[in-house]
Parts: sequence; structure tokens; C-alpha cells
Amino acid sequence: MKQRWWFYGLVTLQLLFLLLMSASYYAMDLWGQTITLKTAPVDPRDPFYGDYVTLDYAIERIPEEKWLVEEPLNRGEKVFLLLEENDEEIYELVEASTLWPDTESNQVVLSSKYQWSDPSLQQYQVDIGLGRYYIEENTGTFWEQREEREVEIVLAPWKQKKIASLN
Repeated sequence: MKQRWWFYGLVTLQLLFLLLMSASYYAMDLWGQTITLKTAPVDPRDPFYGDYVTLDYAIERIPEEKWLVEEPLNRGEKVFLLLEENDEEIYELVEASTLWPDTESNQVVLSSKYQWSDPSLQQYQVDIGLGRYYIEENTGTFWEQREEREVEIVLAPWKQKKIASLN
């Protein structure tokens, strides 16, 4: 009898975990903060998933003067980007650090992963993890022809993020 309760308990925990994971995605729309970033789309095609747009965010290329990291990083290490809203309501990079920065009212922190650096360009590259956005079938050329785009991203208080829309 105890084995049966253990089995049902484990199955219930697994179901609860799946429900919470899916609910957290939709809860981001209620409790998350929406920010807008500039990007330049590129339109590739995947035979299994269909059309998608690869997004190249300006905040992922960090100039040396905004890089506040003292020691060299390995690929994949966490970097926190401090973003600030400008007059056009677009968020721009203020600084990048391996420590969580203090924020003001018009600032947010976005986590990213270090990719590489180019000493000749005095630039660092990070990945915010939102580089692909799947679009309707056969609309790839429309998105590819548009040069600079705005992407609305939702940042949840529990540090999850997602693309809300591509304008």
C-alpha cells in the first residue's frame, strides 16, 4: 500500500511541476515588465521548424568602455547587462558586469552569457538567449527586407524572459 502512495505522490509532483512550468510562461504577461530593444533581423529557414527570424540585438555587442569585468571570462559565463530607457522608450546598454548591478527606476537588468571578445575592435559579444523568433510560414522575405526592428521582451521577476512581439 505504501508503494502505491509513493507512486501516486511522484506522479502528482511531476504533473504539478509541468503545470507550474507552463503557468509561469503565461504569468510573465501579468507580472513581468515589458522592455523594447532594437534589432536587425536575418531570415533563415529550418526544414523542421519552418520560418524564423534570427535577431541581432545591439546590446549584445558591448564596447570596452561599458565592460566592467576585471578578469577574463570563459565562454558561457553569466554577464549582467544594465539597460536604461531612452527618450524613445527603447532600452540601451549602460554597462555590463559579472555582478548584479543596482538599478534606478528607469533601468532593468538582463542576464546574458559571454561569447567572445575582439581586442582589435575593443568589443565584447554576449548572448541574451532570445536570438530566434518563429514567424508564420512564407513571411520570411517580408521580415528580411525590414532593416532595423523593435522587439518587445517581457522580463519576469523570477528572472525568466521571452519575446512578446516583433514590430
